[in-house]
Amino acid sequence: MKSPSSLALIFAAAYLLIGPAHAVVMSDLYEARVPVTDQSSPQRNSALQQAFDAVLVRVTGDRAAGGALAASLGNPSQYMQQYRYEQAPVDPANPTAAPGLMLWVRFDAGVVDKGLRAAHAPVWGKERPRTLVWLALPDHILSATESSPLMQALFVAAEQRGIVLVFPAMDATDKAAVSAADITGFNAARLTQASSRYHADEVLVGAVAPAEGQFAARWQWLLPDQPVNWQTPAGDQSVVSVDGLEVAADKFAARYAVAPDATDQDGVALQVDGIDSLDAYAKVLAYLGTLTPVRAVHVQRVAGGSVYYSVDVHGSLQNLESALTLGGLLSNAETAAPSAATQAAAGAIPAPLHYSYKQGS
Repeated sequence: MKSPSSLALIFAAAYLLIGPAHAVVMSDLYEARVPVTDQSSPQRNSALQQAFDAVLVRVTGDRAAGGALAASLGNPSQYMQQYRYEQAPVDPANPTAAPGLMLWVRFDAGVVDKGLRAAHAPVWGKERPRTLVWLALPDHILSATESSPLMQALFVAAEQRGIVLVFPAMDATDKAAVSAADITGFNAARLTQASSRYHADEVLVGAVAPAEGQFAARWQWLLPDQPVNWQTPAGDQSVVSVDGLEVAADKFAARYAVAPDATDQDGVALQVDGIDSLDAYAKVLAYLGTLTPVRAVHVQRVAGGSVYYSVDVHGSLQNLESALTLGGLLSNAETAAPSAATQAAAGAIPAPLHYSYKQGS
């Protein structure tokens, strides 16, 4: 659980990031903080299990991962890398209260991932999509400048799932581009155009409306090929908003996480165009090496501004293709053949994956 001061930093970063950006690398994905009453062994063991449960939820993308899965993995101490006690931040609602105590724990990423694969669980790596949220409430559109219990609830839920949120500034540019009716009506064309200035990896659209004394919400994950829609059950405004974000995190995990019992594929051919400088060459090579499905990258040849790679993959080609465009460094080449995943599904020999480097990324 993040401290209020840490959440404030997350708010500030999410509010201000409008320029070009890449998928966020979650450096603290395998860390957690849990409140304790003292430094005794029973308290530490209990808190260690809670911290491990929280990490498993983020790393697998499964919000139920802290139950049976945690039990099958065994004692969390065997995955622990480091721990320390910290003073809890002052509670703004009760500033005169004595400060509490927190146990901070870091687990070994490699050991955890190995244990998850042995337990036939998915693994969602450290690179996570920056998600732009257009959320229409009954009386206004939630903006980046807003500080409210609802906003804090959304950021807490996002941190627990390993999602980075960005909200629109709702400045003159946004107000001219998007209205509440565009959001409630899921006007994909206008929302897609308005979202381009934020350079987000994913766009989540939500519409909260009164319903029989409570609130209900409709949601859309704005994918370019086929938007995904769902509804959340009636409840108070914060509950239906957080529920929508939780479902979105489930869907993101289904797309980006490497599935249980995934097989290895060696020598997947990848062509990247537009690499006309040493800086671009280094950026793309380093980026490929960070992606969760990628086990190894081998440069085969360089010709005419294009680099040809052989990529060893853990997981499906869909995992690789989803990861390649995460963060905006690469885009599907306009002249590319049908995707390798599509051709493989049709029984054809996969053509090389064909992407372009985005200049200025």
